[in-house]
Amino acid sequence: MIKKEIIRKSIHLLFGLFFLLLIQYGGVQLSFNIILLCLIAGTIISIGIMRGHKFPIINEIVGTVERDNEKHFPGRAAVHFFASAIILMVLFKEYPLIILAALSVQVFADSAAAIIGIQFGKHKLYQKKSYEGSSACLIVAIICISFFYPIYIAIIAGFIATAVEVLPLDDNLWVPLATGFAIRLLLLPITF
Repeated sequence: MIKKEIIRKSIHLLFGLFFLLLIQYGGVQLSFNIILLCLIAGTIISIGIMRGHKFPIINEIVGTVERDNEKHFPGRAAVHFFASAIILMVLFKEYPLIILAALSVQVFADSAAAIIGIQFGKHKLYQKKSYEGSSACLIVAIICISFFYPIYIAIIAGFIATAVEVLPLDDNLWVPLATGFAIRLLLLPITF
């Protein structure tokens, strides 16, 4: 179980890091175009796999890293990650740091939560989530966000990201979106 999750999260980290670097150095518009193409291609491939079509290498990767509860929608995690990145780039195109912070939480904190939770999670928090995995998620989320924003924003947004990660939602879609919205709201000027 841990070996499969490490392989899964290694692929998750590689693709996530690629997209973070693309956004950082290629800009939001170029990244939007490339990730939109990935979303379209990923959706087409996913539908093709569901219909029994074979795609060299891709079927093997999907079969290796897909969780049992995701077999009905092959590549769902990637498709949802691409969708969340697209939504973030549309909503926050003027705020590339929000996009980078929100996606970095999904890339790094989600991986930490899964690996620590599987390896060391002994105290159940909710369903398959553990206190240990969620603590790892929180710590890494705060670290990721603090690269872009002050620590008070990192702490609050990190708690929100972790809370969403614990919920029975698709974290690949909702954690980046919740993190992005939290950061944006925290950046609004307070007026009385």
